[in-house]
Amino acid sequence: MFCEECGHPIFGEGAAEATRQLQNAPDELGMKATWGTARLGNNTSIIIHIRDAEEPIILQLNRELILGRLDPTSDTKPDLDLTPFGALEKGISRMHATLQRNEDTLTIIDMGSINGTYLNGQRLTPQQPRILHDGDEIRLGKLVLHIYFQ
Repeated sequence: MFCEECGHPIFGEGAAEATRQLQNAPDELGMKATWGTARLGNNTSIIIHIRDAEEPIILQLNRELILGRLDPTSDTKPDLDLTPFGALEKGISRMHATLQRNEDTLTIIDMGSINGTYLNGQRLTPQQPRILHDGDEIRLGKLVLHIYFQ
């Protein structure tokens, strides 16, 4: 008998060795989380660390927060103005993205920004919410920030 895929003999001389069963070693083989939790408690603070900024931004988010930059020629004002962090030079739109708290999760939505919103390196589709996890990296244009739950 031969393998239909590779032609290698299944039994006898030249046959491949059988796969051996590993002993249960929960410490070595157990699944480990690759990201933090997506759950927010009632009193959870949201901490935003902006790359190269000295102090983080700490928020208590009840419902929705618009991220963007101020434009003196427009009446549009974001809830969190990123102008002090070089927003204009880094390609952040006036109304770039929205953080939304839903029950016990936090989502981010790109609002159709010119230079895009990225979650852990993946560009978001505009107007499509994505769940955020503790420790996620968000990039708005060229501004990089990390989000933590506390």
